[in-house]
Amino acid sequence: MTPGGIDPSLGELVPVASAHAEPEHGRGGWREWMQSFAGRMMLIVLVGLAVFGAIPLGTYIYDRTIGAIALQAESISQRVISVVETYEGQPPQRRRDVPRLVSTRYFTVSLRPQPPPITPPPPEGLIAELLPRLAVFGERPVRIWPTRGPEGDGIFVAVAVTGGWLMFDARPEPNEGDPWVRGWAWAALAFAVLSVTFLLVRRTAAPVGQFALAADRFGTDVNAPPLPENGSPEVRRAIRAFNRMQERLRRYVDDRTMMMAAISHDLRTALTRLKLRAEFIDDNEQRARAVNDLDEMQQMIESTLAFARDEAVQELRSRVDLAALLQSLCADYSDAGRNVRYQGPDRAVFEGRPVALRRAFANLIDNAVRYGDEALVTLTTENGACVVRVEDRGPGIPVALRERVFAPFYRIEGSRSRETGGMGLGLAVVRSVVRGHGGDISLGDRDGGGLIVRVVLPGPN
Repeated sequence: MTPGGIDPSLGELVPVASAHAEPEHGRGGWREWMQSFAGRMMLIVLVGLAVFGAIPLGTYIYDRTIGAIALQAESISQRVISVVETYEGQPPQRRRDVPRLVSTRYFTVSLRPQPPPITPPPPEGLIAELLPRLAVFGERPVRIWPTRGPEGDGIFVAVAVTGGWLMFDARPEPNEGDPWVRGWAWAALAFAVLSVTFLLVRRTAAPVGQFALAADRFGTDVNAPPLPENGSPEVRRAIRAFNRMQERLRRYVDDRTMMMAAISHDLRTALTRLKLRAEFIDDNEQRARAVNDLDEMQQMIESTLAFARDEAVQELRSRVDLAALLQSLCADYSDAGRNVRYQGPDRAVFEGRPVALRRAFANLIDNAVRYGDEALVTLTTENGACVVRVEDRGPGIPVALRERVFAPFYRIEGSRSRETGGMGLGLAVVRSVVRGHGGDISLGDRDGGGLIVRVVLPGPN
C-alpha cells in the first residue's frame, strides 16, 4: 500500500449540490442559545434588571394604590380644613363669598342649610383615611360620602359651620398626558435597553465562543493559527495560556517528526554499509538471508521516512469535490482492469486537504481490490456529514483485531504476507488523515462476506 502522511486538519462540509449539510442555525435554536455563555449572561442581566426594577415598580404600585389614597386624603383634608378656617374667620357679610372664591373645577365648595339626607357608608378606603385627619374639628359634625361621576370616583364632605353646612365635592384630577403614550414610550425604552444589553453580552461572550472553537480545532490541527487575545482580562489570560500551550505542543510534534526522520536517515546509511559487507559472506545461503533481512529493514526505514516526511508537510485546506475525487479514483482502478464501482451523488463539496484525502481513499480502495477482489465505494450524507463506505468480498478482519490493524507496522499474519502487504502503515495513515479532518473510521462485516470500511467526515460545527 502506498504510505501516506499524518495530516491533521479540520474538515468542514459545505452544503453544495448533493452534500445537503444541515444549516448551522437549525441545530441550535433558542433553547441551546439560552444554555450558552452569552445566553446565561443575558439571563443574569435580565434577572438583575427584574430585581432592581421590582423596587421602583413596587413603589409605583404603592403610590398608585395605598399611597395614592393616603396622598389624596391628605390633600383633601388640608383643603377642607383651610376652607373651614377661612370661612369662620371672615365677617358674616363676606362668608357667603368664600365658597365661590375657593372652588375649582375638581374641588367645588357650596354652602347649604342641611347636608343631604343620606346615611354615610362604613369608614373604609378614602373615607377611613379622611376621618382621622378631620378629627381636628373636634365636636364639629362631619359627614363623608363617596361619589360617582363620568370623570371618576370622588368624595363628598359636609362640615357644619356657622350658618349651615359647607359641602366639599372633591373629584380626581386627570393624570397629565395619555397613559397609552406613556406605556408605548416605556416599552420602546425597555426594548432599546434590552437590545443594547443583548449586543454587549454577545460581544463580551464572543471571545469565549472563539476560544471553544479554537480548542476544538486544535484537537485536529496542531498548526492552527493562534487565537486573537480579545475579551475581558480573564478571557485574554486564558487565551494567552492556550496559545502558549499550542505553541509548545507544536514544537514538540515538530521535534518528534524531525527526530524520527533523522533516525531513519542515519539507519538507512548504516544499512547501506551492511549490505556492502554482506556481499563478502562466503556462505551463499547465509548471504542471501542477510541481504533479504537488510532489504526488509530498508523498506521499513523508507516507509518510516515517507511517513515522517508527509507528516511534516502542511497541506493547505481547500474546497474539494469529494464525489469527483472518489469517482476519479474508481475510474483509475477500473481503467487498470480492477472491479471498482462508485455509487453516490455527482457532487459533494468538502473543505479539506485534497492530497491527503486522495491518499487515504486510495489506500482503502487498494486494500479492497488486493484482498477482496473488488471494491464498492458509496458516498452518502447523514446528519450533515459525508459518509464513505468501501466494501469488498475478501476474508474480512476479525473483531478482536479491528483496532490493532490501525497501529503502525501491524499486519495480519497468514492472510497478508510481507511481500504483498506492505509495511503495515496504510490503515494507520488513513485513520490519521480521517481524524485529522475531524472524522473517524470503523470496520464492519459485509452481508454475504467481506469487509466494510466506514469513513465519516463531519460537516460544519
